[in-house]
Amino acid sequence: MTAPDAEPSDRLSLQAAAHLLQVSDRTLRRWAQTFSMPHGLEGDELVFSRRAILEWADGHSMRLAAEMPTQEDENRPLPTLLEAIQRGGIHRDVGGTSVDTALEQAANAMQLPAEIDRDFFHQVLLAREDLDSTGMGEGIAIPHVRAPLVLHVDEAYVALVFLENPVDWHAVDGKPVDTLFVLASPGIRSHLHLLRRIAIACHDPALRELLLERGPNEAIEARLTAIASITP
Repeated sequence: MTAPDAEPSDRLSLQAAAHLLQVSDRTLRRWAQTFSMPHGLEGDELVFSRRAILEWADGHSMRLAAEMPTQEDENRPLPTLLEAIQRGGIHRDVGGTSVDTALEQAANAMQLPAEIDRDFFHQVLLAREDLDSTGMGEGIAIPHVRAPLVLHVDEAYVALVFLENPVDWHAVDGKPVDTLFVLASPGIRSHLHLLRRIAIACHDPALRELLLERGPNEAIEARLTAIASITP
């Protein structure tokens, strides 16, 4: 269903649709052109249908958190950061010479369920960067899907990605980024929980040293376990 077929109450302007998904107008135009997001034209303006957007997002392994039963999100156990990383994997020497290409390579490297549309996952990660850089400083960035969009998965995934070459991520301290924590979660509650856990872990001097030296997986996992044991 395209926007012109929608009921008036279901019809969204470009700005309203961008607000619904919390992406920029530019991103929405790109998705309409590249990923066949259902849309119509009123004069020269793009128009959308809320229902069609939800169906389209579901077809790309995404959904709006607001459409999920609240109880489903609240009842889901919160994962530890280590559990999420063990699902998403630790990946080394990942290519990319820009934010766009590094995210593309990271999305392809990340361990995710087979049904996930990786091309669109890459685009959603990029849409978050369009709004504001996820570079947190000291060579680390935390690319993630911006709420209210969440990945259509049952559990949270975090990929720890070591880039082959540092990339200008427009980070807060201006330093290039060579380490990514790529986050994909099934709901806002687990999303916020893992963002907090990643931030705490990245302030741990011993883990920071391991990341800088690109230490072995076993040492990184052991340090994450130690951090979890001393952090409420």
